[in-house]
Amino acid sequence: MLQRKGCMASAAHDSALVVAIIGPTGTGKSAVAVALAAEFAGTVISADSMQVYQGMNVGTAKLSLDQRHGVPHELIDVVGPQHHFSVAEYQSLATDAIERALASGRLPIVAGGTGLYVRALLDGYEFLAEKPDAGTRQRLRSLPEQELRARLALVDPVAEHAIAPRDCRRLSRALEIAEETQALPSEVKRRQHAVAWRVLRIGLSMNRSLLYERLERRVDAMMAAGMEAEVRGLLASGVTSDDTAMQGIGYKEIAAWLRGETSQEEAVALWKQRTRNYAKRQETWFRRERDVHWIDVSHMTEADVVRQAASLVSAAREEQVAC
Repeated sequence: MLQRKGCMASAAHDSALVVAIIGPTGTGKSAVAVALAAEFAGTVISADSMQVYQGMNVGTAKLSLDQRHGVPHELIDVVGPQHHFSVAEYQSLATDAIERALASGRLPIVAGGTGLYVRALLDGYEFLAEKPDAGTRQRLRSLPEQELRARLALVDPVAEHAIAPRDCRRLSRALEIAEETQALPSEVKRRQHAVAWRVLRIGLSMNRSLLYERLERRVDAMMAAGMEAEVRGLLASGVTSDDTAMQGIGYKEIAAWLRGETSQEEAVALWKQRTRNYAKRQETWFRRERDVHWIDVSHMTEADVVRQAASLVSAAREEQVAC
């Protein structure tokens, strides 16, 4: 972490710097990361659980090649939309991306709003290999959510409380861990190892009412930019509602409309509501992170935000040299 009280003789101070741009969706993290990468010869490493999927561009707010301004990007478009991409898989690939950037003399800049991805990568979460007994997995996956949730609540109420509604995959995985390890899934999840880098966390925040207005305008812009056609293409290619990619906010709602389960107006309204709810959850998650340098972007221009973030990066690099 970025130290504020002088230079202590520790391995952390001898290690390389990694910058993380975090915060709720819609606060401008991607653009700030690109600007910082251009200024400091950096590589942007996405920490977005939906941008890993190929063919999912409009609804994930994925930057186009032109918008990346020649800055190298990693962990974007790495798997097909029918692939179940796990946090452990992200951690492994993102760690490799950081090491490649450092080896080439570039500054790794992790940018994204998937809090568990950020924490797993930068706090060194340890994961069990996903190789459960096939019979155990099949048995648990056949149970309804209510039964899974009830069983997990008995075993580990902390783990059960942390899993969102309708996320049967995580519920069954937690029960698998409990059976395999005879340990509490919530405790296994917290196992960590020291990471090999110093981390500067820069958080972008925004007044909630302003953020909600921005997010609603962004949904309208995504619809105008071809979200319907994008979802139609995914469904036509064989992606189903059971695939992890189709659980993404926006994709799930538009797919339901295209299947005739709701109207377009209702689908877009629900998309906006779930986006607002997601932003609120992200804000709560990231506010619990340690050593975050927060920038309130509510009434700032992008240039001013970049300038303030760049000063933090410069200070961290100067401290690294001084130590």
